[in-house]
Amino acid sequence: MRNPGKYKAKVHLDTLPKLANRPTGKYVDVTAITPTPLGEGKTTTSIGLVQGLGVLGYKSIACIRQPSMGPTF
Repeated sequence: MRNPGKYKAKVHLDTLPKLANRPTGKYVDVTAITPTPLGEGKTTTSIGLVQGLGVLGYKSIACIRQPSMGPTF
């Protein structure tokens, strides 16, 4: 394993002990991931999270929106 840094999901790891007695979250928002050279990114990560949570027995759903056309026109 390699250490990705002191931050994960933009949450400083020192805050985790403070949250130990709180209920777990029910919402995951995948907002930005730099895609790999193979084109894997937010969609692949979101689908993988939903499938993994389903395997673990959690009810899960993914909302994948269509990409905007941006400055195409």
